[in-house]
Amino acid sequence: MKKDMISGLIVCVIIALLAKLTSIFLPLVGSTSLAIIIGIIAGNTLAKDKKYLPGVEFSEKTILAGAIMLLGATLHLSAITSLGIRGIIFILLEISLVIGINLVIGRSLGFSKNFSLLMGTGNAVCGSSAIAAVAPVLGAKEDEIGISVAVVNLIGTIFMFILPVVALNILGYTPLESGGLIGGGLQSVGQVVAGSNFLGAEAAKFSILFKMIRISMLGGVILIFSLINNTNSNNINAPQKKLPVPPFIVGFFLLSILVTLGFIGDQVQEILGFLSKNLLLVAMAGIGMRIKFKELLSEGPKALLFGVIAMFSQITLLITLIKLILK
Repeated sequence: MKKDMISGLIVCVIIALLAKLTSIFLPLVGSTSLAIIIGIIAGNTLAKDKKYLPGVEFSEKTILAGAIMLLGATLHLSAITSLGIRGIIFILLEISLVIGINLVIGRSLGFSKNFSLLMGTGNAVCGSSAIAAVAPVLGAKEDEIGISVAVVNLIGTIFMFILPVVALNILGYTPLESGGLIGGGLQSVGQVVAGSNFLGAEAAKFSILFKMIRISMLGGVILIFSLINNTNSNNINAPQKKLPVPPFIVGFFLLSILVTLGFIGDQVQEILGFLSKNLLLVAMAGIGMRIKFKELLSEGPKALLFGVIAMFSQITLLITLIKLILK
C-alpha cells in the first residue's frame, strides 16, 4: 500500500467504526446507510482535503471488490431449492420485472441508466449489498451509489411497518403469501426479520426463505450485468479482457460453491461474513466521502420520488404474482 493512501484509509475506517457504533442506537437506519451519511458529512467538512483522496479511492474500489467477493461465503445455494419450483419462478419473475420496471421509472424521471439499474437491483435483490455488488460492474459514479443506497434503505425501513399490516389486515394473506410479500418486498434481511415477526413465526419462516432465495440470485444478476456491460463496451480497437467478468465476481461464485459443497466450515464462513460486512462499511464510507452536498441536494428529492414510485410498483407486482403463482 502506498503511503499517500494511509490517511484517507484511516478516515474511512474511523467512519465505518462510527457507523457501526451509531447503528446500535439507530438500528432501523442501519450501519451501511450511516457509513454513507457520515462519509458525506466528513467529505464535505473535516475531511475534504485532497490528501485523503487516494485512500478514499482505494476504499471505494479495491476494498469494495474484496467485500463483495467475501460476500459469496455467506450465500448457500441450496436456499434456491428450499421453496420448490413455484418459489423459484416467483423470485425469478420478481427480480427481472422489478429491475426492468425501475429502469423504466428511472429513465422516465431523467436518471441515468446506471442509477436506474442500481435502484432496480437494490429493490429486487438485497438492498445495499446488491447495489455495492453491481456498482463496479456498471461503472457507477459515487453519487449514484450513495444516493441509491440511502433511498432504498429509507423506503425499506418505512415499509417494514406497512407491509405486515397490508399482508394480514388488508389482503388477509396466509403465512406463505405473507412471506412472498414481505420476503419479496423488503430490501434488507433485518427489515424482513423485523417486519415478518409482526405476523408470527410461520410467516417469518417463509419471509426469510423468500429473502434468502432473492439473495442467492445476486451472483447471477452480477454475472448478467457484467457480461452485458462487457459486450457493449467491446469494439475493434478496444483491448480485450482476459476474463469476461471481474475477478472478484469469480471469487464470489467460488466461495459460494465451496460453502454449498461443505468445504468451508461454519466458523470460517462466519469469519468471512464478518470481514465482508465490515469491509463493506469501509467502502461505503469512501463512497460517501466522494459525494458532494450540491449533488445530494440536486438529486435527493427526485431520487426519493423514484424510490416511492418503485416501491408501490413492486408491491403491486408482488400482489399480482402471489395471486398467479402462490395461491
